[in-house]
Amino acid sequence: MSTQGAFVTDRNAAMGPEHEKRRTAALAELARVLARESNLVRDLREALVRQRAGVAADSTADVQGSCDDIARILVALDGARRNRAALLSDLVGSVPATLEELARALGGMLPPAVAQAGLALRREAESTAREAAVNRTVLQRTVEAGEAFLQALFTSTMSPDPVYHAGERRDDDGAGFLLDRTA
Repeated sequence: MSTQGAFVTDRNAAMGPEHEKRRTAALAELARVLARESNLVRDLREALVRQRAGVAADSTADVQGSCDDIARILVALDGARRNRAALLSDLVGSVPATLEELARALGGMLPPAVAQAGLALRREAESTAREAAVNRTVLQRTVEAGEAFLQALFTSTMSPDPVYHAGERRDDDGAGFLLDRTA
């Protein structure tokens, strides 16, 4: 056990049962926050899969809907991360704080509910990161295919000649054509 962990543990024990109750409640809240964050990350992964399916089906509505979902989920995830950071900082006593630091402060082990929720969040995040990498590749290839299509569409195979050839100009008889408007 580290000196810092022993200090925090001894200090917590010296604070009495009321402090222990608050700490237990904060740890239970941290487990709930981690579980909510894990659910949000899972929702993000599902939105990424829907986005890829929309691209494969060439459905603009599905792609747009998934983009809206992703934006909404990312905002919610940002709030969940800030909430987790605040709880960890309160429990550990330093900013920023991690679950590893919390484990050290608690004597080397996290409560089972917090440990399980943290592990679930890590698994969801890794799985979602893989899906995001696949989407990045799919979307990049889709954009490249679209650009190649437009390039082929607007580029003719034969460039126009910069000069006129015989028969391409009207016969020039040397005189200009005027209209007399003084009738």
